[in-house]
Amino acid sequence: MLDENGSFSEGITALGFEKNEAEVYVGTMRRTDTCPIKYLPELRECVDKIYQKYKDTLCLEFATGYEEKIVSTMKICLEPVGVRLLGGTSGNTGEGQPKKVACNGEVLTDAVAYAVIGSKIGKIEIVKENLFRARPQTHMVTRASADGRTVFEIDGRKAMDVYEEELGYSDANVTDGVFQNPLCRIVGADNYITAIFSFNPDRSISTYKNVQKNDLICFTNIEENYQDYMKHTMQKATGSHRVAGIISINCILRYLFFESNSYTPAYARMMQEMSNHTHFGMISDGEQYVEQHVNQSMVCAIFTKDH
Repeated sequence: MLDENGSFSEGITALGFEKNEAEVYVGTMRRTDTCPIKYLPELRECVDKIYQKYKDTLCLEFATGYEEKIVSTMKICLEPVGVRLLGGTSGNTGEGQPKKVACNGEVLTDAVAYAVIGSKIGKIEIVKENLFRARPQTHMVTRASADGRTVFEIDGRKAMDVYEEELGYSDANVTDGVFQNPLCRIVGADNYITAIFSFNPDRSISTYKNVQKNDLICFTNIEENYQDYMKHTMQKATGSHRVAGIISINCILRYLFFESNSYTPAYARMMQEMSNHTHFGMISDGEQYVEQHVNQSMVCAIFTKDH
């Protein structure tokens, strides 16, 4: 969690909405590894209670994994009625321990907990931001693992060979690329960051997000002045609005990068300022944005008093 003075990682924090400001319905989808679609009727019931009454809506979710399945499944209910999805992946678990979420007092693994929100006071804007610029050279994934989390070949060559050659890394310093030069999946006119989990002895690259054969990707460069870049992004997103509050979800890799550069307190203060001192910030192992699972990014919902 992020507070106005920095961050804290222990304890319980509650996020609440005033009854006269929002209407909220919560639920869960379970067995996300095999058949999350079984739990769509409950989600549809929550959505039906909201979308017909409110122009500005949001589905906020927290998952334990299988994010690509979750976003594609929830899209069935959300997209036709214009309810946008924003979420994060549970983290901060011990090695070998399952990720967990909770809803209505029940702690769950292999699940997603969600809240469908309708704003009574104004608009809900959503924003995705990362610290990286896509490099102009594009590549094709030509061999990946069955689960999509390891890239063996790019452009018909060993993945690390292509990565090190373009970015000027050697085996001695390539791990610097985790924070400086993640992969980027290209979808239409947009780019979605794919974080690097590890560089492997067989010259493959393992990732936190699924990468499939024939995916179009590129590498990235971190913004040189990332602090001004993030401030400009949030000023642009909030400047024309009467902001009532912000819910933000930051990737754990961003948080670790901020911590290593002693930037976390300044970042938290900036978000407090942009939110009129009503900022609820979370750290996640991955982020969900509309119909994509992304990494190493910040996604946020800006609640406004604009009509």
